[in-house]
Amino acid sequence: MRPRPQPRSPQAAPPVPPAVKSAERVLDLLELLAGTGRAMTHAELARRTGIPKSSLTQLLRTLVQRGYVEQPAQAPQFQLGERTYALARRGAHSRDLVRLCQPWLERLVRTVDESAALAVLRDDMAERIASVETGRAVLYSVHVGVLAPLYASSPGKVLLAWMPPAEREAYLRRVTLRPRTEQTIRSVPVLRRQLQAVREEGVAWSLGEFTAGVTGIAVPVLDVHGRCLAAVGVALPSERLTDARRDGMVRALRQAAQGIADSVAESASR
Repeated sequence: MRPRPQPRSPQAAPPVPPAVKSAERVLDLLELLAGTGRAMTHAELARRTGIPKSSLTQLLRTLVQRGYVEQPAQAPQFQLGERTYALARRGAHSRDLVRLCQPWLERLVRTVDESAALAVLRDDMAERIASVETGRAVLYSVHVGVLAPLYASSPGKVLLAWMPPAEREAYLRRVTLRPRTEQTIRSVPVLRRQLQAVREEGVAWSLGEFTAGVTGIAVPVLDVHGRCLAAVGVALPSERLTDARRDGMVRALRQAAQGIADSVAESASR
């Protein structure tokens, strides 16, 4: 007689990793201050969050030092700091840029028949936040979320060239020019001269410096004050960039950049 199969025990759900207490406390603090919309005393924060007063003192000290919480002068109260608002604005700004740039990137790709993308400054990198790929069989993929060194990519060079001079010089002093390819710039004086040319000509090139065999071209998206909001660029296999196409691509990039800038200005005025 064949033994009866034993019923399978239900699979246990994967264990939920324990929360990091200090991170939870920071979030509780920020959410409470944001939710009430007013300054609060140390005692009130401790009572409302349940954080021990000694731990709360240390957390608040760090958040104040970093600018995420402020303590108004002569007041025993705490409120959200400018750094918290700046972080929120940056996220909203990126979302707006993605939405507003999309039709212009699509038009750009139709015009030049190459992949196009928009990048913004993220710490010491250029972050690709939007892209449209060409339908060509051979293409350079421009995935969203990619981070590229400022010194090696064409959008990065644009963002670096339009930095305030003091910030740019601080970057040039601290950066290590790690080669991505054999063509990557390895000398700060050479990079500095190239950035000057980018400002004068209004266009940046990456000739196989970020990815071997790929040429990148980028121009700035400038606001009404001449500040660089982002860089719009195209990337293509280097053998496809002929002299006959070069000027037309730069022209199309500038038209797209102006269109994005106009869309941003119009959206901000509503």
